[in-house]
Amino acid sequence: MKALVELFWFKYSQLQHAVKIGNEKLISMLDREIEPALTAVLQKEASDVSELRSQFQFVVDLLREESEDRACVLRQAHNLKLLLDRYFGTDEAARPFGLNQPDGARPAAAPRIVEDGLLNEAILDSLPDRVAVITTDYRYLYSNPLNAERFSEKPIDLVGRHVVEFIGVQRFESRVKRHLDRCFAGEVVEYDYISSRRGNAMTRCRMTPCMSAAGNVLGAILVLQEMLESRDPMAA
Repeated sequence: MKALVELFWFKYSQLQHAVKIGNEKLISMLDREIEPALTAVLQKEASDVSELRSQFQFVVDLLREESEDRACVLRQAHNLKLLLDRYFGTDEAARPFGLNQPDGARPAAAPRIVEDGLLNEAILDSLPDRVAVITTDYRYLYSNPLNAERFSEKPIDLVGRHVVEFIGVQRFESRVKRHLDRCFAGEVVEYDYISSRRGNAMTRCRMTPCMSAAGNVLGAILVLQEMLESRDPMAA
């Protein structure tokens, strides 16, 4: 994965230089080479968590690099969705970029949110609760619109960013990190906390390990539900 990513950025930088100096012949040649390089990165099936992170980070970096070009942003956002569908979606959606599984191949099992709910973007987006997927390096891999709205962000703008940016170092170190670490170790974690953003309303957070088809923990699925009942903020 690393070699494919580095090859793409090498060609990308060459193309940017060719555009800058106005070398039409070089631009034409690199245009033909850069698309296969991009496809190679996106079609590569991640073999471990490190490669998975690299693949998602690659798309996020490309989104930022092309942020001023709306057409490119929409395309890379689509590519990000395809990656989400491949690794966390339903079996039917898990074949992006025109790839087909060989006959008789066992489809990868999609990780579950709770009970029978599959980790599928369409399902997550429609849930009445806030939902996020956090990687093992404490960065957002996914956020549904309701969760992103809480931070006055769009879901795509949270991807790749560290949770500390949104909850602060003190809350992260004193509570959230230890719960995430327990979840990364394979434990389902559930706890309540007081949300100062919501007028000291009680929120319940449930963390479920997000597993790959091979049984490796890719991160944690967070479902945050606001509780109707109030509780003494000083209570344990």
